[in-house]
Amino acid sequence: MPHISVNDQDLYYEITGEENAEDVREILVCVNGLTLDTRSWRPLSKHLKDHYKIVSYDCRGQGQSTKPDEVYTPEQHRDDLIALLDALEIQQCHLVGLSNGGLVSMLVAGEMGHERILSVSAIDSFLGVDIMFKNILASWRQATAVGGNEHKFDVALPWVWSYGYLNEHSAKVLANREHVIGTPTQPQLNLIDGLMDYTGSAKKSLRAYQGPTLAMVGQDDLLTPLRYSHEIVEWARFGMLITVDHAGHISTIEQPAAVAKMLHGFIKRREEFMTPLWSDTEE
Repeated sequence: MPHISVNDQDLYYEITGEENAEDVREILVCVNGLTLDTRSWRPLSKHLKDHYKIVSYDCRGQGQSTKPDEVYTPEQHRDDLIALLDALEIQQCHLVGLSNGGLVSMLVAGEMGHERILSVSAIDSFLGVDIMFKNILASWRQATAVGGNEHKFDVALPWVWSYGYLNEHSAKVLANREHVIGTPTQPQLNLIDGLMDYTGSAKKSLRAYQGPTLAMVGQDDLLTPLRYSHEIVEWARFGMLITVDHAGHISTIEQPAAVAKMLHGFIKRREEFMTPLWSDTEE
């Protein structure tokens, strides 16, 4: 499986949708949620691989990437993604980030600009960590430290999944619990600590970014509710808000077809949305 070395880390990545080498497609780069890995993008990729070349990767501390013994901060993830795009010689792309991946994507867009980052889609995401979110993360950390990753899974479950999806697909969701039993906890703690202690914000990054930004959120997302996405749009120069019916915090898994359709529509029509929501004279 492919790995690439950036910032002294070996990052695992996958590329789909490039079966026809002569078919030049726009590139989507997908950034994982906090404790997820590249597998989380597969339901969405099935619906988009005929339209885009899709690059997904594991951030440091996730999946098959290296897991140094240190706290993994949003700023490190930002710098790793910038280095990854350069190493893979991706000159232009659309960033699609889930939850923490949305925060990282917005930070990167502010650094790299719209000439390289054609659009940003922040799904079930946030600009920063408020007191409510920090306390939820603290409960996840305590559960991990006391009872392992399986206990964290139990504590996080009602925050992550929607009522409808969990009731209809409980066996499928709970099967994932078996995969985390006995797995190392320190990388998970490092990921949680990095976000829990984050005192920054993507507000200035969005104000600096000249491209279009999509904030998409599950209608039943308890962890990062609608108000967080409203805030993203308020700080974006060119912002659009979409809610996903019958979805919780992981819309890309609960409603992949609907998310893919709306994401594809946003990307293809992004120029239509580029009417500033605020002027340069506004603070």
